[in-house]
Amino acid sequence: MAECVFCSIVQGTQPAHVLYEDGSRMAFLDRYPVVPGHTLIVPKRHHATILEMTSESAGSLFSLVPVLAPAILAVVGASAFNVGQNNGDAAKQVVPHVHVHIIPRRPDESLNWASRLLMDDAHLGGMARRVREQLRSAS
Repeated sequence: MAECVFCSIVQGTQPAHVLYEDGSRMAFLDRYPVVPGHTLIVPKRHHATILEMTSESAGSLFSLVPVLAPAILAVVGASAFNVGQNNGDAAKQVVPHVHVHIIPRRPDESLNWASRLLMDDAHLGGMARRVREQLRSAS
């Protein structure tokens, strides 16, 4: 069985544009975003769905949303955002590792989950650096 892609990112064996990391959580830019700035927050410990997590762990994961969202919005110039979290195949969970989506939104921009962007590493890296700078200046 292939290793979980998010576990590989957490372990550092697969590259990612990390925005935030602590002992139990990591946030990084989605490599195939629905819009620029689409961010994923994952627990470092593997859980296929949120039902495998304690309420404290799930709460800790979601507590990063109001920390990260303002910095992401400032960098991509968005005025709003969606938060999403899918569990299981029927819910369209693509990667079976719990993850919370932060999806920046603009008034004139439609959202199409089936149409993903392919952004180059230089662009993603610059965006990640600017978000980290925003986070540092906010703390």
